[in-house]
Amino acid sequence: MTVDLAALHGGPRTEPLGWTVAADTLCTAFAAQVARHPERSAVLADDAELTYRQLGSAVAATAAAIRDAVGDAGTGGGRAALLCRHGATTITGLLAVLVSGRAYVPLEPSFPAERLAHILADSDPDVLLVDAAHAAWARELATAAGRPGLAMVHIGPPAPDPDLHEVVVGLASAAAPEDPAYLLYTSGSTGEPKGVVQSHRNVLFGVANHVRNFALRPGDRTSVLTSFGYDMAVTDMFSAVLSGAAAVPSDIRTHGLAHLARTLARHRVTVYHSTPTVYRYLLASLGPDGRLPAVRAVLLGGEEVTRHDVELARRHFAPDAVFVNGYGTTEISFAAQHHIGPDTELDHAVVPVGWQLDGIEVVLVGADGRRAEDTGEVVVRCAHVALGYHGLPELTATRFGEFEGVRAYRTGDIARRLPDGRLVFLGRADRMVKIRGYRVELGEVESRLAALPGVGHAAVVARDTGEGSGPRTKEIIAYAVPARGASVDPAGLRTALARLLPDYMLPRAVVLVGALPMGPTGKLDVRALPEPPTAGGVPSPVSDVLEERIAAVWCTALGVESVPRETSFFELGGHSLLMALVQERLADVLGQRIPLLRLVEHPTVAGLAAFLRAGPPAAEAAPDRAADRMRRRREARQRAAVPVEARS
Repeated sequence: MTVDLAALHGGPRTEPLGWTVAADTLCTAFAAQVARHPERSAVLADDAELTYRQLGSAVAATAAAIRDAVGDAGTGGGRAALLCRHGATTITGLLAVLVSGRAYVPLEPSFPAERLAHILADSDPDVLLVDAAHAAWARELATAAGRPGLAMVHIGPPAPDPDLHEVVVGLASAAAPEDPAYLLYTSGSTGEPKGVVQSHRNVLFGVANHVRNFALRPGDRTSVLTSFGYDMAVTDMFSAVLSGAAAVPSDIRTHGLAHLARTLARHRVTVYHSTPTVYRYLLASLGPDGRLPAVRAVLLGGEEVTRHDVELARRHFAPDAVFVNGYGTTEISFAAQHHIGPDTELDHAVVPVGWQLDGIEVVLVGADGRRAEDTGEVVVRCAHVALGYHGLPELTATRFGEFEGVRAYRTGDIARRLPDGRLVFLGRADRMVKIRGYRVELGEVESRLAALPGVGHAAVVARDTGEGSGPRTKEIIAYAVPARGASVDPAGLRTALARLLPDYMLPRAVVLVGALPMGPTGKLDVRALPEPPTAGGVPSPVSDVLEERIAAVWCTALGVESVPRETSFFELGGHSLLMALVQERLADVLGQRIPLLRLVEHPTVAGLAAFLRAGPPAAEAAPDRAADRMRRRREARQRAAVPVEARS
C-alpha cells in the first residue's frame, strides 16, 4: 500500500505520541499525556467530564486503593475485574487496574449472572472494582463464582484541585511491557467463553498504528460506543487518552439513538467508530437531512460494509470525511483497513477490508498449510498478536504459533486478495458468525440449548433477517428435538437460554422438530430445516387509540401487518437497536420521548400503554435506590434479551 493514511486524514506521517512502543507500558504512556495536557478534556461522558489532570487524579487514587486492599501485584501482575456503568467510571477503573500492575477483566452489566460468574471464576481476579450502583450485585456474583471473600474497591472521583506533580507520581507503575494488560472474553465453541490475553507492548503497537493512521491529535474526540469488554473499545479509548484527545463514551443500550446523536453533536466528535449495524441505525434516526459535520473520519468494522454505507457517510458527515472499513479480531485488533477519501470512486458493491497495516503481514493459506495465491484462510503474521487464551494451552497452541519464523495467529476467516493487494472478507472456515458485529460461535449456543432439561438434540443456524424498518442483519434460529417422553415449550427454552447467554447470542426463535434433517453424508441439512415462525402473531383488539398508535409503530419497525397486544416486542424479533428506532418514532407519533429503559421494562403494546396512561413515575432521587434501579434495569434487559453492540 502506497497511500499515506495520515495525509489522507489531514495530518503529517509522524509519531505524535512521544513514547516508544517497544519499550513502554500503557501506564507510562498515559502519565505522559497527563503531564503534557493536564487541562485538556480527557473524558466527556454522561457520568462525568474530566480533564487529564482530573482523570489522572482519580486513576492514581483508585490504584492506591487497590494496593491498600490487596497489596502489590507482584512479578507478572495479577488480575482485577470491573463491574460498573459505561462511562468515565469504567475508564478510570481500568486505567487504575493497569497502574496497580494488574490486567483488567471487564464485566458487562447487561450479561446474565451465570455468564459473569463464570468469567469471574475463570479469570480468578485479586480484586473487583465497582461503582455504587453495582456494588450489591458484585457481591452476589462473587459468591456465585465461589469467591465470597473477594476484595472490592469502589472507583473513586478525582481529588479537588489535584497537584499535577503528585498525580503523575501516583501514576507510576511496576507493570512491564510484556505483562498482561487485559483479559477480554469472547464466544467459545465449547460452550464457555474464552479469555483473550494481551500485553501492554502489543496494545501499544495497535494504538500507535491507529493514532498514526488517523492522524489523531489533541483536540480530536473519539466515540466509545461498545462495551469495554470488546476490543473495539480498547482501540477507541486508548487511542484517545494516549494521544491527548478526548474519549466520548455513550451507552446506546440505556439512552437510545437520539441521545447518541446529541452526544456526538454536543461534544463535536471527530472520529466515529462502530459496527455497520449501529451506524445504519444511527443514520436512520438522524433522518435524510440530519448531519454531524464535525465527524472527519468514520470507521466501521465487524460486519460487511457496502457502497451505500460510504454514500451515507458522504451525506451526513463533514464534506472531507474519510470512510474506513476495517478488519480485525480480538486476538490482533486491526490487521487491515481500507481508507476511502471523499472523492474516491467506489469500484465494488461490497467494500473490501483493505490493505494490511504497518508491522502486520496478512497471509492467505490454503488447505495444505502453504501460501495461497488469491484465496485462503487469513493468517496474521505479527510479533504483536495476543499472548493466547487464558487457561487453555491446547486451544492456544492450535491458533497461535509461528508461520515462516514469525509469530502468527490463525483467524479461521476466509479472504480473497485483489490484484492491487486489497483484501475481501468472504466468511468463516468454521461455525463462527457475526451478529450485529459480535463474533458468535454457534456451537456455544447449540451446546447450551442441548444441555437444557427435556432437550434431546439441538441445532443452531444463522440467517438473514426479514424485512422491517431497520437495516438487514443476521439472526440466530435454534432447533430442538425433545428428549424421549419429554414435553418442552419453545418459549420456555428461549427464556432459559436468556439466563445463560449474552443477549446478542440469544436465538430469535426456538423451533421444535421431531428430528434434525440429515444429508447423504450424515451432516445436518440446513436447507431442510423448517422456517421459523414469523415475527407477527394473531392480532388481538387494541383497547384505545393509544394502543393503536403504539401497535402501528411496532408493525412498521418489525415489518409485519399486526402484533398481539400482550406479546413482547423482543419475542416478535425485535432487539435493542430496533427498539431505539421505535423510541424515535413513538416520540414523533405521541409527542413525548419515552426513556429507552422504560420501553424495555414495558415491552408489550398493552403494558406500554398502561404505563403511559399512569403518567411518569415519581422521581427516583434517593441515592440508596440506585442499586434497586440497576437491578430492575438489568432484569428488564435480560427478560428482553437486548443486544449490546461491538465489533469482534
